[in-house]
Amino acid sequence: MPREKSAVSVSFLSIWLKAAIYLETTVACRFDLERRIAMQLGQAVLDDLLIPSFSSDTSFDVDTVQRIMMNYLESDMENHSVYNADDEYYSSPQRDVFRVGKLLESYLAEIATDRNLSVEKFISLAELMPQKSRTTEDGMYRAIDIYLKAHLFLSDTDRKKVCSMMDFQKLSREARAH
Repeated sequence: MPREKSAVSVSFLSIWLKAAIYLETTVACRFDLERRIAMQLGQAVLDDLLIPSFSSDTSFDVDTVQRIMMNYLESDMENHSVYNADDEYYSSPQRDVFRVGKLLESYLAEIATDRNLSVEKFISLAELMPQKSRTTEDGMYRAIDIYLKAHLFLSDTDRKKVCSMMDFQKLSREARAH
């Protein structure tokens, strides 16, 4: 498979990763596919991250998506310290950061209904949301709302932990009215 970024679409890489997980290929093979997806995460769609879980109680493989996000954040940080030929500092495309933020919000909302998704796992994914991608908290609010409705028997402490993932000052009027 070509190594160049964008030589293979994210959707194609996602299909390969799902097959690699199902066929229990080597960890190195799966990690390589995860890194490749992370490099192009700005072009991904929700279906690319909805990887079925074949080994845990949750419906989707949250650990794999968490590693993909961590790889994305690492590569994003590396890009921030890159200079062009004229020694001018430049950062990774801001548009990708916003798209990845929206993608993670959509992913959280999609997996939030899984009754086996623990508070810790939900929070650990929400914490990976790049702050610079969060101009409003409406997407996070939606994901949290879905999670709390699907997990009615959470303790007050756990509910507060989940709600602490959102900055209420950044909610739109529509979300506040909900």
